[in-house]
Amino acid sequence: QGIRARLFDLLRVVEARYYHPQQVGSWSIKKVLPTIAPDLQYADLEGVQSGSMVSDAYNEAVLSPDTTQERNLEIAEQLHNYCRLDTWAMVRIWQYLTGHDAQ
Repeated sequence: QGIRARLFDLLRVVEARYYHPQQVGSWSIKKVLPTIAPDLQYADLEGVQSGSMVSDAYNEAVLSPDTTQERNLEIAEQLHNYCRLDTWAMVRIWQYLTGHDAQ
């Protein structure tokens, strides 16, 4: 609960303070990130590259009786890498918005 109280959604800040024409009217992380940190690309990930793919992969791992242990490990790694990029993307966006951009 202590962590939850300190969480903050950057969406409202970005909507109010940032816009790049490449966003084409969207403030999704997939549209904002390339304008701020073009070196971070979801397309570079192996396997899971989007939220809908996250759901599909999770369902395959949890619900499909035909999913092998090897495939479950592969899915787990892909989900981990996707979440890592999502988290790092939020850090990079925060750095940019606060002037702490290391790039």
